[in-house]
Amino acid sequence: MSARQPAATETERILAEIWCDVLEIDDVGVTDNFFEVGGYSMLMQMVRAQIEERLGIRPTLPQLFIYSTIRSCAAFLDGSTPAQEPVANAPEKPEKPEKPEKAEAATSAGPEADWRDTDIAVIGLACRFADAEDPDQFWDNLVSGVDSISRFPKKSFVTPGGSTKEYVPAGGLLKTPEWFDASYFGYTPREALLIDPQHRILLECSLEAIEGAGYDPDRFPGLIGIYAGSSLSTYTETMRARQQEDATITNWDILTGTTSDYLASRVAYKLGLRGPTTNVQAACATSLYAVHFAARALLSGECDLALAGGTSVRLPAALDNYRVGGITSPSGTCSPFDAAADGVIGGQGCGMVLLKRLSEAIADGDHIHAVLRGSAVNNDGRDRAGFTAPGVRGQVEVIKAAQQVAGVTPSSITYVEAHGTGTRVGDPIEIAGLNHAFADGEPREQPCLLGSVKANIGHTDAAAGIAGFIKAVLAVEHGVIPPSLNYSEPNPDIDFAAGPFAVVTEPTPWEPAGLPRRAGVTARGLGGGNAHVVLEQPPAPQAREHSTQDQVLVLSAHTPAALDELTERIAGHLADHPESDLRDVAWTLQVGRRLHGYRRYAVVRDTQDALRVLGGNEPGRLISGDHARDGRAVALLVSETASWQEVQRWTELGLKPDLTLTPDSSDAQLQDALDTPGRVFLEIGDSRLPARLREQPQWTPDHVAITVTDPLAALGELWLVGLPVDWALVHAEQPRRVTLPSYPFQRQRYLLEAGPTAQPSAPTAPTANAEPTADAVVDTEQTVSRLFGQMLGLPSVDPDESFFDLGGDSLVAHELLGQLEQLLPVEMEIRAMYLAPSVRELTALIEEQMRDVPAAPRD
Repeated sequence: MSARQPAATETERILAEIWCDVLEIDDVGVTDNFFEVGGYSMLMQMVRAQIEERLGIRPTLPQLFIYSTIRSCAAFLDGSTPAQEPVANAPEKPEKPEKPEKAEAATSAGPEADWRDTDIAVIGLACRFADAEDPDQFWDNLVSGVDSISRFPKKSFVTPGGSTKEYVPAGGLLKTPEWFDASYFGYTPREALLIDPQHRILLECSLEAIEGAGYDPDRFPGLIGIYAGSSLSTYTETMRARQQEDATITNWDILTGTTSDYLASRVAYKLGLRGPTTNVQAACATSLYAVHFAARALLSGECDLALAGGTSVRLPAALDNYRVGGITSPSGTCSPFDAAADGVIGGQGCGMVLLKRLSEAIADGDHIHAVLRGSAVNNDGRDRAGFTAPGVRGQVEVIKAAQQVAGVTPSSITYVEAHGTGTRVGDPIEIAGLNHAFADGEPREQPCLLGSVKANIGHTDAAAGIAGFIKAVLAVEHGVIPPSLNYSEPNPDIDFAAGPFAVVTEPTPWEPAGLPRRAGVTARGLGGGNAHVVLEQPPAPQAREHSTQDQVLVLSAHTPAALDELTERIAGHLADHPESDLRDVAWTLQVGRRLHGYRRYAVVRDTQDALRVLGGNEPGRLISGDHARDGRAVALLVSETASWQEVQRWTELGLKPDLTLTPDSSDAQLQDALDTPGRVFLEIGDSRLPARLREQPQWTPDHVAITVTDPLAALGELWLVGLPVDWALVHAEQPRRVTLPSYPFQRQRYLLEAGPTAQPSAPTAPTANAEPTADAVVDTEQTVSRLFGQMLGLPSVDPDESFFDLGGDSLVAHELLGQLEQLLPVEMEIRAMYLAPSVRELTALIEEQMRDVPAAPRD
């Protein structure tokens, strides 16, 4: 560090005295940064009070952050330095001219609207925040002004001066973040235990976002990318501690199960996504950065759908301890923009959105929640008080850049979802930047409303940006701006008079005169990262004639219990939304959900009929099955009266028959057809062949015969047994995808906790020269069985069940064999697990190898 320079003016001398007094130091240089010699925001307020007392000048806190050395502050206070503008007077890029805003723009609509090629549709939403399991519940809480912060008994702390004060521990906590549907995603219980809960929640939300948009990742023909980030894992610490007690937990387990490197790739692997897979880290701006990068990937053609978001779930859920000079609120309340603002409240959460090029979303009949018109990201660089301090210039530049990309003027934006942390200094700095960015000189008929979701759910760190983004998306979709909580009196350091902003304090209908609903969303990351996006209300779908066509509702799930719950959810949705177009509901269920083994279908006439059938009032019409199977062979049973067009119609619907039988077919031909296990026979017309087939000795319960009486019911039967159906050809015109209830995950609790691990007792290995005995065989089988259970996280194992059917994979098999070699005198290659995958088979293989071990020489 260079030698400290002494004060050169009277103002510099006075400021140096103030700094030394407040910082309790003996000497300070005029070029030292206040925040690098022990200062923080609360002390800066004390500095300001003394400046006002001794110099009669009351600078704003943002100004003191900008002029954070004695020399620059003195020059500013003396007037020798003009108030620093956040953005340098550099030539600006010319903005693209915007189309004249028309009064009807707010309701203009469909495909005929003049949308740009660079516009992105938000078509899928999923989230888990405090008191909210999904976007609908999140929205209801926001509009109702629900405070979802959990508060706990007060704690005491000792101040630097030695006095004792109290603070309120608080946080926006998820109810059961450790619960997860491991079986759905093909994880063994042990594997689930070794994955950070924030990774698991992001995996579930990713699927919910894709299916919520009406897409099945397994059947989508294009590329799906994912851009996501997470907070620092605290689960790593738990796993490290448990590793000391449980040697089966490896460093590899900890690496792949908790680090952010494997966050996005885990989703891509489990959901079969083949587009760009990118982990994003930008502190509190992480998930809004992810949205920006996902939109850019779509525009560059790198993918056709893009997931974006973030997750922040720390377990165990330790609340932030208050410390003097920190940013945590001692009152346990986050009050953005308010005079009582005293800090942030931490929160847990996860949010994911699915994006698509707008033109394609309109053409494909997607449900569009909002339009992402433009986004930008940047960093404050060195132009701020310190590494952790926010800047103004970078924020202004990123907002203007996003507006330029969006092709809109600041005056056309009528709501801003701010970063809004509720800190005494951070909020004024943010509003100062917003005031500059929105100062376009255009007249406004109404103020630009302002809010922050952090008052509702806390600061969710890596998920903070996506929380604000989803809130703004829902607001532009529903035309209501939710209230920003805990605001009654403005922070005196916020100059609201210098800009167009007003904090919204109650649910406010949002129909700006002559303008579409437009919102800006800001996220700022510790370390200087800035992100801003511009959203616009979605295009209204074109009007259609009501359809009276019967519809096939198809439901599938991973377990029978999930299938029953899914049926109840769909019925509840139809009851709550009787205006739903049944053809769109049917289409979304047909093409927009993953296919599972437990299935159910119903042919229904209208919504009321669907409610009766799904509600169980007509059980004969709700058909269930658990025998869906891929790759079934198909034979057509064609009557003498069936036309060629009828036969052709079924092949067009996706059937690929390899055999056609007629009433003239011989028993030998029927028997040859039955030699194919699980073959499906579709009867077109009255051929009388199904009865003859069932009389053949080769007929088994796995064979299926379907007679086409009602074509829609026949389609349901074909789908029930696992045959693919081209549902697009079933509908007279292209239906639309609609938002339906998400999959009902059947979660169980998976959480490693501090404490000793119950270890399987290691059986005594037989000596190398001993002959195997009945007891030794039992011991070997017990060893293998215990290791199966230990490696798979199962309490018991069927000795005839395959290791791989139980959820094992090659990596876990390698670990298991390594453990076996430590316990028994054998050396086995990985192929042994494929040759002998069950406990009983592997035991036999081990015993055979031990018998071949030569006896040890006697002394």
